[in-house]
Amino acid sequence: MAEDGSAERDGEQVVPLLRVLRELGWSREQLIARVNLQRQRRGTDPLHAKTAYPWTNGTRPHASTANDVLAVLSRHTGRPVTLEDLGWDASRPRSSRRAQPLDDPYRAHAIDLIRATQGEIPMDRRSFTLLSGAAVTGVALDLLITGSPAMAAAAHGDRVSPQLLEVIESTVRTTRELDDAQGSTSALSWAGGTWQNLGRVLTGSSYSGNTQIRLQTAYLEMTEQYGWMLFDASHHPQAQRVFQTGLRLGGEAQDARPVRQATANLLASTAYQATWLGQYTEAATLLQVAEHKALADMTPGLKAILGSRKMSLAGANADGQALPRLEEQIRTCLSSPGADEPWWTLWQTPDMVDQQTGRAWLAAGDHETATPYLERSNQHTATPFARERMLRATELADALTKTGDVTGAVSAATTALTLSADVGSPRIRNQLTAVTDTLVRRYPTHASIADLVEQFPDH
Repeated sequence: MAEDGSAERDGEQVVPLLRVLRELGWSREQLIARVNLQRQRRGTDPLHAKTAYPWTNGTRPHASTANDVLAVLSRHTGRPVTLEDLGWDASRPRSSRRAQPLDDPYRAHAIDLIRATQGEIPMDRRSFTLLSGAAVTGVALDLLITGSPAMAAAAHGDRVSPQLLEVIESTVRTTRELDDAQGSTSALSWAGGTWQNLGRVLTGSSYSGNTQIRLQTAYLEMTEQYGWMLFDASHHPQAQRVFQTGLRLGGEAQDARPVRQATANLLASTAYQATWLGQYTEAATLLQVAEHKALADMTPGLKAILGSRKMSLAGANADGQALPRLEEQIRTCLSSPGADEPWWTLWQTPDMVDQQTGRAWLAAGDHETATPYLERSNQHTATPFARERMLRATELADALTKTGDVTGAVSAATTALTLSADVGSPRIRNQLTAVTDTLVRRYPTHASIADLVEQFPDH
């Protein structure tokens, strides 16, 4: 096993950059550290420490960045290192996979990905493999590199009118409200069609200036929402492709505050899915990129969203030391809301912090600490959304099951089951099924179990 964690077997083709790094005994982070020294000398912003990871999977950096890499490698190897040596020359044939951009999002431009999603087959019925490792983080890490080519509007397309733009922005918000109220499955096909149509407007219409910024921001917001709905419906590979399509646009869109904020929010949701799938290293990288992307545009609400996703990751990693600190940071953010918060940050409220903190402690295995938070979150009546109440009741049932409060667990599970009649969320339904399975298995003779089993159709 090589130092950089990649296996080299007999006959396996090694990416040229990896071969040079092994010759020098460097990790990818050490390469970037030396490249950043080169960039610092001319006053250019530094690259993120993990920027080189996609390059060792056969991808190419931006031209100006490639020149910095060549200069560093040539200086330290003592011989000229060229674009051809690394396979980064412009004459290099394009990968045949470019014909199917959604199969390999890293190698595609935003316009190719957006057009590839406009077919007749909905994303929730396409067959994809689950991405992992650099395939998850590659597009995100590209956001840290300046100078990406911008996606242009159609030169002769129909003009996006102010009225159409207002309808688009309103539709994105309505989709979120519909998902919050009913869950993902009932509106999934409608949301997918809306996302596809918005992509058609983005690639086939004429626009510029502030209209361009608002349209691209709306697409990023709709991408986050539709990707979240696919995630909630347990269509994880499809959700990844949707998220990555939006991230690619985030790197090729107009460089404006709303675009950067929406891209950071998209990264946060992508990181949450990675945490859910057990891809903890990838989730941490995505959150680092999100912070970097929104560094100059950080509002208290956006900071609270990133904090909540960090909290989920810390819980999954059983990092009990980080959880109190993150809870305090989130509560501090929410105590001083910003005057210009993006509308999609408003779901972060003080009562949500109890649920998020309880969930994180539950994931960390500290059920005793989790329970009071989850009990308080179930006492809040501020949320009108059935899916949210179902999730809170399910998590409370899970915690009480593990602390041995069978009666309380059955009561919470029954509440969640009742709410499920109005909620289409396979993600939460699967959680509820798992909690009920545990209750039945651990306490088969308890008096209240029979009533729960009778009500729960999966048993």
